[in-house]
Amino acid sequence: MANTTATDLAAGQIAMVGTARYTYEADTVCTKLFTKMTLGAGEKSMYIPKFGTVTASDLTDGLDMTDAQQLTITGTTHTTDEAGCKVIITKKLRHQMKEDAYRAAGRVIGNAMTKKIDTDGTALFSGLNAGVGATATTFSIDYLTAALSQCWGQAEPVPEPMSCVMHPHVYHEIKDLLSTLATGGVSDATMDKHLLGKFRGRDKLYGTPIYVTSHCTPNSSNDSYGAVFSKMALLYLVGWAPETWVEEDKSLRGWEIGIVSDYAMVEEDGTYGRKLYFNLSAPTS
Repeated sequence: MANTTATDLAAGQIAMVGTARYTYEADTVCTKLFTKMTLGAGEKSMYIPKFGTVTASDLTDGLDMTDAQQLTITGTTHTTDEAGCKVIITKKLRHQMKEDAYRAAGRVIGNAMTKKIDTDGTALFSGLNAGVGATATTFSIDYLTAALSQCWGQAEPVPEPMSCVMHPHVYHEIKDLLSTLATGGVSDATMDKHLLGKFRGRDKLYGTPIYVTSHCTPNSSNDSYGAVFSKMALLYLVGWAPETWVEEDKSLRGWEIGIVSDYAMVEEDGTYGRKLYFNLSAPTS
């Protein structure tokens, strides 16, 4: 007696398609930590002036003050550029796909734009005027406090607020150091409470919040730039915020779904921070 198996009738079977998943992207940090400025209607660039300093002198009783000081001003000019991407959904694809093709396309291109803006921001870290660390150097908490001390101790102290951004693998060295406190006689309950407030984006060392993102991309030596910086050091200049569109192309028998933004991530003052340059090999313990 012959048995009919699933393989025999494969042509009559329909494969189940599960709910689609999306490639996860790292959170965007730079757009919130940089100073954000927006160009107004009719403006093509942003000019930011800065006054210099004057010198106060000792005076002699009864004598006129003759040493007048002169005000000086310098400035920087920044412009924006467009960036964007699009996908094309054909009519045939739309009808054959279970998942909402429009919604999927919108989410994917939106993720692409936010990733580009953020990586443009983290790419500025290497351009800061000074920093700590070197190729193949392992990060430690001493480097972070040294960078902050340099910021406060220079001739023009770095204005508050300050933030720190680094790759999660670099940050692991801080977490690892904090974990070793438990070996010094600190109870588990105390240690848990301590780590709760000293972990990832909520971490504050020298009063400086630390944010981690994989958008601090590695170079060919597997090193990466992070930074400690003032909000005034780096600028997120917006011509217009990301805009999306859907446009039908009759001859193509499909729809263009795109996104475009006019912006610039720029360094306003390279002395208002310190770059952190360290190895980011994946931690194993």
